[in-house]
Amino acid sequence: MKKLDVRGLSCPEPVLMVSNALQDGENDSFKVLASEAHTVANIKEFVEGKGKKVSVRKVGDDFEMEIS
Repeated sequence: MKKLDVRGLSCPEPVLMVSNALQDGENDSFKVLASEAHTVANIKEFVEGKGKKVSVRKVGDDFEMEIS
């Protein structure tokens, strides 16, 4: 499973990184580590708009998203 670490990055960069990951392996699932709630919301909205499923869980001060 691929893993993207977007912690500490500001939008739109995290969304662009996820977009590139989707283009590289559209049928793959991957994890995204994020540190900001608004980044999680932006990525979630983006990938759901692409027909992907997203689960989010809080891990300490960060968020772990699983996109499939």
